[in-house]
Amino acid sequence: MHRSFILIIFVLVSLNSFSQKDSLAFQFAAANRYLEAKDSIDQVKKNRIALLTDSLKHSNFENRESEEYNLLVKLTKEYEYFVYDSAFQYGNLALKVAYDLKDASSIAAAKTNLSLILLLRGLYKETIDSIQTIDPLLLEPKKRVEFYSVAYRAYYDLSNSRWGYYAPKYREKGDFYVQKIVEQGDANSFEYQLALALKSQNNNANYEVRKYCTGLLSRKDLSAHQAAITNCILGISYLKLQEKEKARYHLLKATVDDIKSTTKETLAAKVLAELLFYDGDLEKANRFISEAQKDAVFYGSNARQLEISFIRPNIEAAVLSKVEKEKKIISTISIIVSLLAFLLILFSFIIYRQVKEVKRARKEILESNRNLLQLNEMLRELSKIKEEYVGYYFNFSSQFIEKLDGMKKAIARQLITKQYDAIEQELKKYNAKKERENLFEDFDRIFLKLFPDFVNSFNLLFEEKDRIVFKDTACLNTDLRIFALIRLGVNDNEKIAGILNFSVNTIYTYKTKIRNRSSYPNEVFDEKIMAIKSV
Repeated sequence: MHRSFILIIFVLVSLNSFSQKDSLAFQFAAANRYLEAKDSIDQVKKNRIALLTDSLKHSNFENRESEEYNLLVKLTKEYEYFVYDSAFQYGNLALKVAYDLKDASSIAAAKTNLSLILLLRGLYKETIDSIQTIDPLLLEPKKRVEFYSVAYRAYYDLSNSRWGYYAPKYREKGDFYVQKIVEQGDANSFEYQLALALKSQNNNANYEVRKYCTGLLSRKDLSAHQAAITNCILGISYLKLQEKEKARYHLLKATVDDIKSTTKETLAAKVLAELLFYDGDLEKANRFISEAQKDAVFYGSNARQLEISFIRPNIEAAVLSKVEKEKKIISTISIIVSLLAFLLILFSFIIYRQVKEVKRARKEILESNRNLLQLNEMLRELSKIKEEYVGYYFNFSSQFIEKLDGMKKAIARQLITKQYDAIEQELKKYNAKKERENLFEDFDRIFLKLFPDFVNSFNLLFEEKDRIVFKDTACLNTDLRIFALIRLGVNDNEKIAGILNFSVNTIYTYKTKIRNRSSYPNEVFDEKIMAIKSV
């Protein structure tokens, strides 16, 4: 419930902040947003009803029947435009309690509520029968106006739904009850102004309808339900006057207000869908007629479902026809595209033939290209020489180390023959550390000869504080040797460790430490190393 409430508040705030935007496009956008939030808004209503039903279920109303009656009336009102079956159920329970109270005013009020519920269901005969059992004089003034409102609505609805022969009779009865409101009601009340608007509408005085409805909509005290009714009446009036843009605008506002007030027995969405359908806006028409159908089914309004059944198949058929036309258009476009593709291939072949002819006239350019190819070949050969040179260097070093190994084996033999003096002299001649240093010096010298800008390029990959500064620019340190080997294509940690006489873990640690100091991500850092040019 908390999440639903937050969502509703968000929608309300976001829409109200743009209330000054009265364009039709904005109203469609607002309607779409409220349609998306509809289930959440309904959930708040259901939660409110649940609190009332819990209160009814768990309360003891012995000797407190009036409280029970008031609670049942509240539930009836909550369900009134929401769900017919529940509204009718609680309306009858309220009437039963009113009879138990033997309160004539409460009985008349409960019957009035039931009459409205029957009317909303489309049960006109039952509505009239119920109205005729009510004495309005038993009601307090405000309730009496409510009774007159139900009565005139019932007769006006009958005048619009029956054969024209009886329409004037029903319209006259509706006018009679409107006059009762004029005589007994508050001229400033919503019910008073609405009664005059509906009387004007049912007597085809559409300009009068506009006057009353615009007056009502200028008020700040209208509930969402009252605003929905007023906008719907005004929208229908504009439709009769053939002012379709204004009709759309007010029917959209009525649809939004119906969602706000969780009104399921509604006319606005259905009328709007019809208007959109006849204007050719099939996608929107289909959406709104679908919403109207859902609401009618949810409420349980047989009359409204019947009305919708007359127009919805036409809308769906038109949508289907539009889809079929679009498929045909797509099929035609596919054929055209295929034809264009064939022509493109044909022209490509022609152009290819022409290009071949042009090539014959470009001997000078081709000659220049040959010269460039020769130059590239020379560069490739130089590169190969460098590769051979580096290979030679490592081959020589390997042979030298093998010789040392042979010397060690010879010493081992001398040990066996106990020629100790010769062994001592032989060992003194060999300094492994010095030999490895000489090896590294030779490596550094040859590498820097091939890549003289390596140190500077390497330093550019770091911030100034992390750069390596050498007094002797002819040698490398361990960090640089690792990445010098990588630049030469030696990427395997085990191979690097073997060459530099370190453990694999040490090499990994060095590489990680250096990469982490770099200004670049690891992958980019490696790419930058490999991009350092040779001479």
